[in-house]
Amino acid sequence: MKDVDERLHRTAVFVGKLLLAGLVFRAVILVAPSTYQLQSAFADMITWMINIAGIEAISTGTHIFTDKSVYVIVQDCLGWKSMAAFLGLMWASTKRTLEYANFILAGLGALFVANIFRVFTTVYLAEAGIISFEIIHGVLWRWSLTVIVLGLWIYWLKMRKDENRFDSRIREHLSDLNQRE
Repeated sequence: MKDVDERLHRTAVFVGKLLLAGLVFRAVILVAPSTYQLQSAFADMITWMINIAGIEAISTGTHIFTDKSVYVIVQDCLGWKSMAAFLGLMWASTKRTLEYANFILAGLGALFVANIFRVFTTVYLAEAGIISFEIIHGVLWRWSLTVIVLGLWIYWLKMRKDENRFDSRIREHLSDLNQRE
C-alpha cells in the first residue's frame, strides 16, 4: 500500500508541476512579448538556406518572397512552444532539473535544428511543387515537433531509469563491500 501511495504522490507532484508550467506558458501567451527581431533573423536564415538549395528568394522583415509565393514567419514558426513543452515536461519529471542541464540543452538544440528543418522543408517542398504548402504545413509538420518532444522526453525517462538501476547496483555493491569488512 505504501508503494501505491508513493506512486500516487509522485504522479500528483508531476501533474501539479506540469499544470504550473502550463500556467507560465499561458502567461507568456497573454503577455505576448515581441519576437519580431527573432522572426526576422529566422526569415533571413531560411531565405539563405532556400537560396543555397537553388530556389531564388529574398526576405524583408518576417516575409520571404519567391517567384511563386510569399511566406510569413510568424511567432509560432520559431518553435518556442515545443521548446516550452519540453522544458515543462523535464521540470515536472524530476526534483533535480539542473542535474540534467546537459540533456535539456541538447534537447533544446535538437528541437531548434528540427524546427529549422521543418520550416525549410515546408517552404522548399512547396516551392519545388513536390507537396502543396497546405498539406506539408497543415498535415505533415503540424505534429512533428510534438512527436520529437515526446520522443526526447521518453528517451530521457528510459535513460534515467537505466541510470537509477546502475546507481542501485553501485549502492548494493558498496553495501556488500561494507558488510564484508
